[in-house]
Amino acid sequence: MKVVIFAHPKENHTWPVKWALEQAGFEVACWDGLSWAEQQQSSLLWDTQTKQMKVELGSFTVEPGDAIWIRRPGHPTHHPSVVEADKKFAEVEYRSFYHSIAYTLETLPVWCINRFSGARFIHNKAVQLQLAQACGLRIPGTLMSNSPSRIRGFMAGSPDRTIGKGFTPHVWQRENEGGVSVTETFELTPERLPTDEVLTYAPAIYQQMVDKQFDIRMVLMGSRIYSFALLNAKKALDWRQDAGLGNIQLEIVPTPPDVEKGILEFARRANICFGSVDFAVDHDGQWWFLEINEQGQFLWLDQFNPQARTLEKFCAFITAPEGSTQPLEKREGLFPAFSEYIKYYRSLKENQEPLDVAAAVAASPFMSWETQKAG
Repeated sequence: MKVVIFAHPKENHTWPVKWALEQAGFEVACWDGLSWAEQQQSSLLWDTQTKQMKVELGSFTVEPGDAIWIRRPGHPTHHPSVVEADKKFAEVEYRSFYHSIAYTLETLPVWCINRFSGARFIHNKAVQLQLAQACGLRIPGTLMSNSPSRIRGFMAGSPDRTIGKGFTPHVWQRENEGGVSVTETFELTPERLPTDEVLTYAPAIYQQMVDKQFDIRMVLMGSRIYSFALLNAKKALDWRQDAGLGNIQLEIVPTPPDVEKGILEFARRANICFGSVDFAVDHDGQWWFLEINEQGQFLWLDQFNPQARTLEKFCAFITAPEGSTQPLEKREGLFPAFSEYIKYYRSLKENQEPLDVAAAVAASPFMSWETQKAG
């Protein structure tokens, strides 16, 4: 078997995982999504004589038993020379073909992490909350809306403080000052609400704030769940603000049995096997589900606490048979630690080997490829 990763070879998680797998003797192939460029071209071929079909991605062929990690492929991209009148057609055709590839993989004897259908389904934040509640997980009171009257009514009737956040991450380039601005969670009060017109500019998520002791980042790998408490002395509303500066402590914590049961049922219904989940823990010790990112960052956990060993665990997970219930700890020793990858990366710098922006990102997996690239 080989591991196929849908991402740029030096994307911030792809490069460390690829390196660790290869150090352990596994074959790894990267495909950065569908494009007109030769290494990103693709073909689906059905042979009516053998009754077999073949998936070709760039220079390699998907084989039975392969593990397909759909990490973060680039957007389907048509040739830049397509004339203006045909661009919309080409965009739709490229997107449709990529969807055909991703969905077809689910019908083959390969393991998709995650299945494209499950990933698209659970990417929806409304679905996440509905499913979490149905699986017995606690969720904060929430409104998703672009209706000014509903938004003001929700805030007026909320017994707790209210936060606001977007549906998706976004990065703005500052043209005059340089640098970037990114979306983040923020506290709202009725006085801080903009005019009704501005409230209709973009829908948003309004949520009752959990009076939390600390945040939890949970990593789901098949039947295994790993939870990490993010201890932030400054008690920032969004822990990412301080994590990016290294101002948190990370502790490995046990997952309450009812929460573990709920998340495993959540994953089963969503048809996913991997993801990063955010919880808030209140002063009574109750865990509140906030959201899941089915391809969320996780290697940064090893930077804050090497005992997390998420790189080794993920490599053990992705090379195990699909549906395996064997503890990942039994095989994680086959793979190098993230600290070893950092040494490898630094040796490249010391030897003055060519490194691009992607290389710097790969050494700092807390930051996203898109954010770093925009900066």
